[in-house]
Amino acid sequence: MKSWLSVWYLLCLTIGFSEASAKNEQLAAVHTDVNGLNVFANHIVVEDIVTSLAFPKAMKTVIDKTNSTTHVLIVTRDGALIIVNDKNEEVTFELPLDDLYTDGQGGVLDILIPSQFPENGTVLLSYSKGNDSANRLAVVKAQLSLTSGVSHIEPVIEVAQAKDTPVHYGGKLLQLVGNRSLEDLSFLVTTGDGFDYREQAQVISSQLGKVLGFTINGKPLVNPPFPESPFVFSLGHRNPQGLAYGPSGQLFLHEHGPDGGDEVNLLHKGSNYGWPVVTLGKDYSGARISPFSTYPGMVAPLVDWTPSIAPSSMFYYTSSQHPALTNGLLVTSLKSKALFVVHESASGYTSNMVFNKLDERFRDVAADHDGNILLLTDGENARVVKLSPE
Repeated sequence: MKSWLSVWYLLCLTIGFSEASAKNEQLAAVHTDVNGLNVFANHIVVEDIVTSLAFPKAMKTVIDKTNSTTHVLIVTRDGALIIVNDKNEEVTFELPLDDLYTDGQGGVLDILIPSQFPENGTVLLSYSKGNDSANRLAVVKAQLSLTSGVSHIEPVIEVAQAKDTPVHYGGKLLQLVGNRSLEDLSFLVTTGDGFDYREQAQVISSQLGKVLGFTINGKPLVNPPFPESPFVFSLGHRNPQGLAYGPSGQLFLHEHGPDGGDEVNLLHKGSNYGWPVVTLGKDYSGARISPFSTYPGMVAPLVDWTPSIAPSSMFYYTSSQHPALTNGLLVTSLKSKALFVVHESASGYTSNMVFNKLDERFRDVAADHDGNILLLTDGENARVVKLSPE
């Protein structure tokens, strides 16, 4: 399984290359902003929307601007879809996914509701399938009804390589802008490196440790950057867990580093994001993974979280309901049990912690029709809370 690249990588670790003396100047200053915590966290009302959720993985909203209502959709690890209407009434449906694998970090991973909904009811789901010895990330499409759940599930794309580890799936979905008809819809999905297969993140022919681009019918995007591996959109990722559009069409991605080195990146088609040749983190044992914190031809992050926060999801917030967050990337975290906002300034990107009062791991974040923040917590007794101004 080892390629020439992995051999080169291992040689680099044994040779006394000196590590770069300073991090990239564009990396964000990451800290707890006391003013931000005071302005936001101390002037909001926290309200439970849903409770008693068993291992939820992702949350999306369906907003009806005409009627000023929001439906909240949550998918759980073990294959449930919970739909909550504007009166906080909830109903649960089964997701009949083929060969669902739920060990470790596996299970249902994400749901994407394209911009054409509800005129067209097609949605996407990502999940892990297989067994302990051979499992992989899969994406399917289905028809969604807010009153009867999903039906007509069909396969779209699966990661070509199976692995025997129950971790690092990625699985975050994003619709690419610019296409209106169903046949023209195109998407991205993140894939993890499988942990024990990290060298594959730098191998073009492998779909591990990548962002993949595909159409609603499971075909590669037009004009792929790597014609020999037409589904590969970008490479060099460890465990990417957030995808979001910025206000000018920028693509932002965040991912888990090892012990340190969590990142926000500006995502470009055909770019290499370095893992495992470049990292600002260390192995969990404390050993150095790579001698390089930068490398020619590999993209440096906009934000580096060291120590790790374990980012779990992200979206760009445009509402004025919470002015301290407006025009920022909202990032939930598992390890830090906090909500962060990433803002762009003249000197680069700055990350600030703005909410950490629940002492719970945060799995996902969204906004309702009024611009109130919805936070999905993690674990066997999770909930959705709404943060609204006093």
